[in-house]
Amino acid sequence: MSRLRKAWKTSVKGYEGENIVYAETAGKARYQVYLDVSDCNDAVKFADIKVLRNKTADVVLPDLPGAAKNVTQHALEKLLHACGATRGNPYKCGYRGHFYCNAQNAHMAELVDAGLMHRSEKGWGEGMVYFHATDIGQKTALAMIPLYRGEDFIWPRREILPGDEA
Repeated sequence: MSRLRKAWKTSVKGYEGENIVYAETAGKARYQVYLDVSDCNDAVKFADIKVLRNKTADVVLPDLPGAAKNVTQHALEKLLHACGATRGNPYKCGYRGHFYCNAQNAHMAELVDAGLMHRSEKGWGEGMVYFHATDIGQKTALAMIPLYRGEDFIWPRREILPGDEA
């Protein structure tokens, strides 16, 4: 089932402009703005922050494709990195789509076998190549990013396969 990241238009009394904040509720959006603003201005009060729902800026994250369901978490971490998502800023996911490493990298081979990445012919160095995220790989990465700040990535439940560590 796809997930909805709710958008809130926020403004702070005494400051120009409005910003979009993503949060589950208006109260959480207000608190997020309060934490951001109060770091540099401790005179700002909670009541100085105006929050309005902005459905036009909502983000719908896709369902997790079936191709990712039996891929190891380590390999999926490489896919997220290739697509630009980091723990510090997972919302950059999609700004890029490549990973440069040894052609024999086991995690990349796993992603290629799952159809989430494909391998280039050669790279700059001996034995090195670029791996590029496929459309389904990009969709998988987007499906795994957290809805809101402070949450973890969505890791698929993986069935235990023969040879897996206990």
